[in-house]
Amino acid sequence: MIEETQESAQAARPEDADPDVQALRARFGGAVLAAREHRGQIAVELASSALPEAARFPRDERGFKLLSYVAGVDRLELPAEHRFKASYALLDMARAKRLRLDVPCEDDLEPRLPSVASVWPGAASHEAEAYDLVGIVFDGHPDLQRILTPEGMEGHPHRKDFDVSAEPVEFTFRETPKGKPEAKE
Repeated sequence: MIEETQESAQAARPEDADPDVQALRARFGGAVLAAREHRGQIAVELASSALPEAARFPRDERGFKLLSYVAGVDRLELPAEHRFKASYALLDMARAKRLRLDVPCEDDLEPRLPSVASVWPGAASHEAEAYDLVGIVFDGHPDLQRILTPEGMEGHPHRKDFDVSAEPVEFTFRETPKGKPEAKE
């Protein structure tokens, strides 16, 4: 009885009935690791080996022409198999529908993923940000380098184990512009 209830609950999950999820499953089979719906948005977890082709498929065949962002995520204290993942937020403007692709990095010590900058040129800056802040290396990126942190900085400040007190903060002061009141102590 409990098994029937669980099976009927799984069959009724909105993400399983979603035509985009069904199309991804039909095309990529076991590379679609999971799908879930939260607050009306579908998220599909993909194997990293399928990422380059799986990035083209929603764009070319499902209408998701816009990549809103790529975010690197550190799940250090969450019950996840792999520590790091990248999330790719896609938008189909004709249907006003969003789809998120979550791709876990298989190596927790040196997280790497294939770059999708050849699919969406705008992904290059988002991938550089994820590299800079979280430390995910995007193989095939046209110019992967730090873009937000100071030159020579060690570590990645959005990692959960980054010690924020270990990085010295340099303060600079500028003179008060002419015509502006002086600060008083």
